[in-house]
Order: sequence, then structure tokens, then C-alpha cells
Amino acid sequence: MRARPVFWLLVFGLALAGCNRQTVTPVKPFRVAFNTWIGYSPLLLAQKKGFLKEQGIDVEISMLEGVGEKNSALIKGTVDAVGHTADAAVISASSGVDGQIIFVFDQSWGSDGVLTKKSVHSVKDLKGKKVALEPGFTGHFFFLSLLHDEGMKPTDVQIVPMETGLAGSTFVAGAVEAAVTWQPWLGKAKAMPGAQVLVSSADKPGRIIDILYMNRKVIEERRSDVVKMIRAMAKATDWYSQNKAEGDAIMAQFWKLSPQEQADTVAGMKFMTLQTNKEFFGTDEAPGQLFRTTKDAADLWLESQVIKAPVDAKRLIAFDALTEAAKP
Repeated sequence: MRARPVFWLLVFGLALAGCNRQTVTPVKPFRVAFNTWIGYSPLLLAQKKGFLKEQGIDVEISMLEGVGEKNSALIKGTVDAVGHTADAAVISASSGVDGQIIFVFDQSWGSDGVLTKKSVHSVKDLKGKKVALEPGFTGHFFFLSLLHDEGMKPTDVQIVPMETGLAGSTFVAGAVEAAVTWQPWLGKAKAMPGAQVLVSSADKPGRIIDILYMNRKVIEERRSDVVKMIRAMAKATDWYSQNKAEGDAIMAQFWKLSPQEQADTVAGMKFMTLQTNKEFFGTDEAPGQLFRTTKDAADLWLESQVIKAPVDAKRLIAFDALTEAAKP
């Protein structure tokens, strides 16, 4: 008889625990879309190594290759964020996407550049020559910035529009005098007699950067989760610096790269830690390199008529979220 109260207390306790479990609402995963590019891997590693779950959040990663596709998905609300470059974020904003940059994944460190014949000694020597590049793409912005450095205008060269990879092969075939392209074409040109990489992204740090661009409404509604996401990506970057072999294997499998392709691509970039992000972001009162790059893109895209109206570069940067994430 004395066991009965204990029995009923046990039953009641189990029922109450069951009710509590039923009332817990799982945190909605962030929906993130990437184009095929290894530079976005800090978020992938954060997911695969469980750093997101440590923070009580998760992501669903999908693939969208074009900026137009990403813009459409952001506007429709079918994704919360996309992998972009800073200059592409400007194009998204000009297309009506109300978003902000919350994290810088990496900066290009030699993966992008300008191929020329060895008879070309400077950007100024390209005046009047045919330059193959992809209009409205990152390489186009990079080249416009190089022209701007030299006081030149886009009309000073003959731009031959084509896809970035094709620009490299077109140069190798001898059909143009210069090409703005990326690996593996930069490496292939180095092996060609009479060809060279005139300027690479390693010569101009901070201009080509991969970022996570998120819908502003999502940032406002899920501010604490966004901060957790930033911390998880930063932890993944730190983890990778100490576990490159395992990290490379995860990335190569996901992005479907051979070990050699993986090694060559990673060699041309630098992943960004939370500290370097903090420096890159700066603050609203004293913005850092991210603002300068984004503003340059806004100015150069407008000047070259890639966008039709001015974009406020500072408004594209989530200073507060990154600053909060970087607090001890």
C-alpha cells in the first residue's frame, strides 16, 4: 500500500515531463544558399563539426549559382541568407534586396587576377587593348578598381564580355591580350612562355571578399541566433587552422574537388577569424576595410552603369551583430 503514492507520483512526473517535451519548439534552421565556391566553407564546417548545434541553432544549405537567382530567393523569402562577394551584395541591394553583411568568410589571396602578355608592364599598358572579363561579376569589379587606381576609365580598354573561366581559356588561346580570371587559369598561364599574372588579389588585399549576406528582417527578428551563428562560423575557422587535413577532406567532399584542386584553391585565399572580422567591420562610427570595399563597389558599379542608382554602403553592414558576437 505504501508503494502506491510513489507509483502515482512517478506516473504524474512522467506525464509532466512528456508535456514539457511537447511544448518545446525546435529552433528553425537558417536557410542559406551558396553558389559553388569553397570560400563559404566556414559555415559548412560549423555545421559538420557541430559548432552550430553547440549554439542551439542549425542551417539548411542549398545551391543557387546566379546572383539573380539568389536575389529572387531572398526577396521571396525562400532563403534567409546567401553567400556573396561584397560587390555582389551591392548589386543585390540595388535590385531591391534589403539585406546586410553579417560575416566575412575569407579574402582572396591570389585566386583571382589579371593575365597578360609579358610585354605588358602595368595596368596603364592595357590602354586600347582587348580585355576579356565577365561583366557585373567580381572580376569586373576588381578590374575597375585597378583602372581607378591608375586614373583610367573603362572606356580606355576594349572589354570583351564572357564568362570568367572562358576568359582564361580565351587568353590562353591567344584571342585577347588580357583576361580577368581565376584559378586554374592563373596557374596555367604561369607555365606559358610570354604570359604572366600582371596583378592578383594578393596584391590588393581586401578587395575580393566572400561574405554572408542576410535578409534584414531575419537579422532583426532573430538577432540572438544571428550572433550565435557568427560565433559558430568563427569557431569553425579557428578549428580549421588547427585541423587542416580533416577540414580539407570535409570541404573537398562537399564541393566535389580533387585533393589537388582543393589544395590549389585554398592556397589562394585566407579564411577570416572573428578578430579579423572585427577589424574588417570596424564600427558604424569608424568603419573598416569592409566598408571601403563595399563603397568602392557601389561607386564603381554606378559609374560603369552596372547599377542604376546609388547604394548606401554603410547600410549594408551589420556592425552591431558582429560587434556583439566578438565580445568575450
